This record gives sequence, structure tokens and C-alpha cells, in this order.
Amino acid sequence: MIPRLSHSESIPEIVQSFLAELSQSSFSGDIQHDYGTRLITSTDNSIYQVLPQAVVFPKNIDDIQALLQLTTQYKFCQCIKITARGGGTGTNGQSLTKGIVLDCSRYMNRILETNIKQGWVRVEAGVVLDQLNEHLAPHKLFFAPDLSPSNRATLGGMVNTDACGKGSRIYGRTSDHVLALSCVLSNGETLESFALDENRLNAYKQKSGIVGEVFKVVDQIVLEKAGLIEEVFPKMSRFMTGYNLAKVYGNSEKNFNLNYLLSGSEGTLAVVSELKLRLSALPKYKRLLVVKYEYFDDALRDAQILVENDPAAIETIDEKILSLAKEDEIYLKIKDFISDEKMKSGKKVRSTRTISLLEFCGNNKNILEKQILALCKSINAKKNKSGEATGYYSTADPQEIKDLWSLRKKGVGLLGNTKGERKPLPFVEDTAVPPENLASYSREFRKLLESYGLEFAMFGHVDVGCLHVRPALDLKNPEEEGWIRELSDQVVELVKKYGGVMWSEHGRGYRSQYTVDFFGEELHQDLRRIKEAFDPENRLNPGKIVTPLSKATDNVVPLEGPLRGHKDRQISPELLKEYETAINCNGNGACFDYSAKNVMCPSSKITRNRVHSPKGRAGMIREWLRMLSLTPERETSLSNNSSSKLIGQTQRNASAENIFKSSLDKIKNTWRKNHGEYDFSHEVYESMAGCLVCKACVTQCPVHVNVPEFRSKFLNLYYSRYLRPLKDYLVGSTETVGRLFSNIPRPVNAIINLPLNRNFLKNKIGLRDFPLYSPESVRQRMLEVNAVEFDLDKLNSLSQQEMERSVILVQDAFTSFYESQLVMEFYELLRKLNYTVYVAPFHPNGKPLHVKGFLAQYRKVAEKNAKWLSHIALSGIPMV
Repeated sequence: MIPRLSHSESIPEIVQSFLAELSQSSFSGDIQHDYGTRLITSTDNSIYQVLPQAVVFPKNIDDIQALLQLTTQYKFCQCIKITARGGGTGTNGQSLTKGIVLDCSRYMNRILETNIKQGWVRVEAGVVLDQLNEHLAPHKLFFAPDLSPSNRATLGGMVNTDACGKGSRIYGRTSDHVLALSCVLSNGETLESFALDENRLNAYKQKSGIVGEVFKVVDQIVLEKAGLIEEVFPKMSRFMTGYNLAKVYGNSEKNFNLNYLLSGSEGTLAVVSELKLRLSALPKYKRLLVVKYEYFDDALRDAQILVENDPAAIETIDEKILSLAKEDEIYLKIKDFISDEKMKSGKKVRSTRTISLLEFCGNNKNILEKQILALCKSINAKKNKSGEATGYYSTADPQEIKDLWSLRKKGVGLLGNTKGERKPLPFVEDTAVPPENLASYSREFRKLLESYGLEFAMFGHVDVGCLHVRPALDLKNPEEEGWIRELSDQVVELVKKYGGVMWSEHGRGYRSQYTVDFFGEELHQDLRRIKEAFDPENRLNPGKIVTPLSKATDNVVPLEGPLRGHKDRQISPELLKEYETAINCNGNGACFDYSAKNVMCPSSKITRNRVHSPKGRAGMIREWLRMLSLTPERETSLSNNSSSKLIGQTQRNASAENIFKSSLDKIKNTWRKNHGEYDFSHEVYESMAGCLVCKACVTQCPVHVNVPEFRSKFLNLYYSRYLRPLKDYLVGSTETVGRLFSNIPRPVNAIINLPLNRNFLKNKIGLRDFPLYSPESVRQRMLEVNAVEFDLDKLNSLSQQEMERSVILVQDAFTSFYESQLVMEFYELLRKLNYTVYVAPFHPNGKPLHVKGFLAQYRKVAEKNAKWLSHIALSGIPMV
């Protein structure tokens, strides 16, 4: 079958016309409407999947204006919708849209101005949080809101969700640190937002256009409804995000400040282009206390007592995340700090299933130490009692502190690595209640989930009553899909019972239907009036939070909105299993890490194109598998039967290769007649071709998305249809050819270095900078130094004492053929350490074949090599 787009996935003609006119305008950024780019932007870290019509990447505020001004043309004003997107880490689909995505992260990521003396910075919306704080660190300053995805979360996105995280009890939310915002309104007008005294506010009300209307409407509502706002808004540090009426006047300046309304508005009111942010001084000293508990409930009950010790942050992590961390590279760094104490007097202490991380910050070291010492004494006095902490670990080491917080930051990603079809999912993720109610609320929440037979993970900011809960569901199962609504409705009632809010930091997005439940009908209508003042045509991120009052037929997006599970259930069960590491990608975006210092993912960092990220490649493969699975017979089966048990019955025993080849047979004749038909496989190929096969994704991704593995499978199938390039055969034969050529390096290198041959390899074959063989082969050098002969029979007869001082050096092609000096230096090092070194003869391991997708040949080579290595291992001598 030719994987191709369905009618619903194609771009409407009016959108094509809009994009064509945009490209002819003053817009200088990128305009992309290829299916791959649209596909990667159709997901975030939520349960939803919504395919946009295009993605645009502006280079400056003028580009944003040009885009929005074009939408006001009569032919476009009713049908072109624009949604701003930041780091793509949202958990509620806030930036997902069927319209056009506006992404500032590619180009608008400059730090424009830093005023150290006055303590502020001016940045573009696409600047990443860690990027800014690294810039500020030499000046002993930082931007205080601290998020888990700080290495990819953009500041524009943080404003749009009014983000907060660790330390919010002391530092507050993003809106508390915003001095000014430069925005573009839905018609292309610009808006400069900052605190206004009465005179300046009156001047702004007199402005023409949308700007003047905005200030008049907002000021009227917050003044007339001040009593109702005071009554409705909860008295919690984690209040309701989005359209924060309470702080337009109720802020520290006591002036009219629209920034508090814009923050958390999820791009529904304006597009933020630049931000002026207040900076905080970095504390001189930090200490971290790991408090250990047997049960999560114990940690929650203890939270209020711990808060009395005034830590900057308390973050609690449950058993689920701790167990998943054991399969991640982070565990080796932190296991000694969270492990149980050893046996005491023959009695083992209670096991550690939950930990709380308490961070203390300050500029007075003595006060800090006394503060921590008093808390540790209190823990020691009670730790043998049921329900109390089982122990603690205290550290001032910056690296240990960083590693322990990395565990917390990885928590969301690690949950995607849960075994089985059910995965912990965000949809009731950031509820918050007054901290004193947290333990009781948590118990009822757990009972609710247990009544559905669900496992779940819990973690969060217990010092402010915010609990992140992820129930484990399989949304490929239609029955469990229905639980999204059932559970959400019941959690809303539970949150209201305990005086809390449904969303305290991650925004509303596809939970916008619950807005009226918390604001009440009267304020809900006022929110709609505000939306109408800013965006009368419902052009900006339509369907999120509220709709304009005049748009009676427009609705907010449904909770059941397009789910990833709708797509995944179309993939045949065999392919789901075979490509499990790609399917498991939960969209947390850890691979979007902006920093060049971190290894994941080189091709994504160089191109700044997320199609070339591990998430992008996993998404491309996932969609390719879905298209591949949808034979006409199977489409009929899916439409006639909603039961997940019957999905894929027509191909129950088929492998990926059989599905692909049988599909090819069916369309072989049709292909010759319709050679111009779109084949999505080519876009998948372009995405896979850029992968460097460095495997950084396997270790750095918390879900362990293994791009090289499924890339090889794809290439193997792709080239069962299309002609392979000659360079693949040359690369695939690296080991077999290299074994011969490495023994005669000088003449071979001389031939390779001929300009004619270099040009031929580059221009005709596609191989640039072809490597030269090492001047001296390992075999030749072994002869020169009279190395010990490698004889398995003799190795098997060594004494125990001889074995303990022996090492077998196993060669691989890339060091032995191209860096033989490295092999010899390591050989000499072992000799000087008084080891007898046995250099094993070179045996191919098949890696070049695997990289290029020659899987049949690779299996034969790998099996042969495995037998050879197993045979060597019987000697009992360590192999390096």
C-alpha cells in the first residue's frame, strides 16, 4: 500500500491561497506545510493530537504583524486561525490547533537587553528558560520560576500558561516577574502592556481600535465585579491560571496591570513577541534534604510540618517514578542518596517508597545550617514511628543537588516508560487544594482511581497543595477512552469539595469546558466579553478557555477532542509491538533540549527542525505505521466495530514486512499508472536520513525512544520498494572491505586521496570526507611488539592466577581500521598495569549493515559474532 494522505489531512484551498499571499508579503520567516512538519506539531505532552494546516516561523515582530494583518482580509477573516506555540510541552493541548501554528522558537530566541543594575532583562518570546538563566548566572541573577522542562520551555510559552514550578511558594508565578509585554493583536495592532497609573490608563482607554476597547472593557469588568471576583477566586498561591481578573488591580503595585490577564491566556488574547522580566538575586547558599517515607500519604501528612521550616520548595515523588528511575541513567547518580538504611541491630528499617526533596536557600550560611539541623533532629526523633519519615539525606554538593532535581524533572518523561498498554496520562494533572487539605484530598482521589482498577503516579509541589496525578489508561481501548470524561467530571467535584482548583499551573486547553464550574456563570460571561474585546473574530487559538460573546455558534474544544488513541488504535497490533519504542514516545519533548552541551539530539540542534528530533522521528514512524495498517479491509473492520479486541483481526498474524509487501503486491500495477501519487514514505525517509545513529536518544530520552533501531527497520522496508543508493552498499561493506584494506593502508589511501576519486565519491556516490585507513594496522603492530598469540585452547587452560591478570581486547572496525593508534595506546596502558593482553582477531559485528537497514545480512553477521564472543567468554577472562 502507498502511504498517502486522506482528504481530511490535505490543506484547504483557502489556506493554500493564504500561505501563497503570505510568502509574497513582507513576511521573512519560514512557511512550512509539508505533512511531516504539520504532524510533529500536531502533538505535545498531552493525550491529544490535532493536525494543523501549516506552521510559520517568524523572524521578528514585523513578521507576526504581517501574518495577522493578512488574516483581516475579507476572504480570510472567517477561516484563517492562528495559534502561538512555544516549547510544545503542554499537557492539555493548549497550543494544538486545526489552524496555522505560529512558532517563535526557531528564530525569535534572542536576549535583547540586560540591565544588571536595575535587575531586568528584555527577551524575545522564543528564548528558553535555561538559556536565559545561563546568560544571567555570571551576574548572580536568575529568572525565578523554575519548571521541569526548563531546557526547552520558552519564555513566551511560560507567559501564555502563567507557568510556575519548584519554589512557587516563595517566588510566585511567571506573571509575578513580568514587567512589560510587547504583543500583536488579532488584527495586527501592537499592544505594549505594563503597569498603568490612573492617568495613563485613561489615556489608553482613549486609543482607537482594539487597543482602546481592551482597556475600557477590562477596567469596567474588574471594577464593577470586584466583589464577585474576591468571592470566587480561591485564596491560594496556586489560584486559577488564565484571565486572572483578581490581580489586574490586586497586585503589588496596586495599579492597573494587564500583564496578569495576558499571562495564562494561552495565546487567546494576543501573540506575545517580547518580554521585559524582573530578575532575582541568586542565593549564595543552597542545601537539599532528601526526606524518605514508606508511603506517599506519610509524605503528604508531613508536608505542613515541613513547610513550617520554611524551605524554598518541597517536591514529593512517589513509588511509581522511583521504580521507573531505576531503568534510567539518572539512577546511577542518585541511588546512594535515596536508598534505604542498612540493617540495624539485625532489624531492617522500613523501605523507602516515596521521597520529598526540600531545598533551602539563603545568604546566611549559619542560619541555613541551623534550620536544617533542627529539621534533621526532628526527623531522627520520630523516624522509627509508623507514618513518620524513615530517614533523610542532606547535601550541599552542587552536583548532587543538580542530580537529585534532575530526577524530579525527569518524572513526567519516565512515566512514559511504564510497561504494558496502559500509560500514565495527563488529564487531571495539576489540581491544587489548600495544603492542609492535601492528604485527605489525595486519599479520596486514590479511592476514585482504584474504583476503576487503575494504577497511577503522583508527584508534585506539596508545599502549595499542587498534586500531579497521572492515571494509567490505554486510550486505544474505546472503553477506557470514555473514562477521560467520567474521571474528569468526578475530579472536578472532588476538587470543589476541598476548596481547590482544577488547573493550577498547566493551563486549560482541552479542559476549557470546566471554566464555568470555577468562575461561575456571571464571570464566565465577562471572560467572553474580554475575549471579544481582544479577538472579536475568534482568530487566536479558538476554542481555548472561552469564545467571544458575539460568536454564539462557536464552542470551546471538547474534553474528548481528537485523541492520540484514535490514531494509535488504527495501527495493527503486530506493528504496535514491533515498533514499541516509537509508539511509547509521550511527547514530553526532552529531546528539544536547546543546549549544545547536551548530547541529544545533534541533528535536531543543527537543523532547528523538530522533524529531525527523536520525538519527530518517532511521530513520523508512528504515522507511517498507521497509514501502512489501513488496508481497505481493515478500514472497514475499524468502522464497523469499535471494540479494541477486534482491531487488526485481518492482520493478526502478519509481520511488518509481510504487511508492507502484501500491500505492495496489491498496488504494483496501479503504481505504474499513478506514479505521481504522494507517498509519505519519502518524508519519513528524509527524517530518518538525517539521524547520526549516535544513540543519544536511547540513554537521554526518559522513555528510551530508540531511533536507530526503528530507523533500520524502516530503511529495510523502504528499500524493498525503492532502489538503494550505491553509498549504502559501500558503507554496509565497511567491515568486510576494511578488513582487507586496513592491511595495505598506504596504497589504498593514495587511491582515495586522488582528487578525481575524491570528487567522484562526493559528487557521484554521495560520500564526503571519506576516512583514511590508519598508516599502521593493528595486526602489523602486534607482530612488531611480539604480542601474545591469541589461542583459545591456551586461554582455556590458564590458571586462576593467570586469568586474574589477563584481558582480552575485542576489536571493532572503526577503531582498528581508522584509529589503530588508539587501540595500541590502550594495549600499552594495560601492559603497564601488568596485565597480559590477548588481542582477539577482528570479527565483523554488523553495525554498518544495521545502520543502513540491511537487516537480513545483519542478522547473519550478528548471530555469527555472538557465537564467537560467547565462545571467547567461556574462558572466563574479561573482555574489553
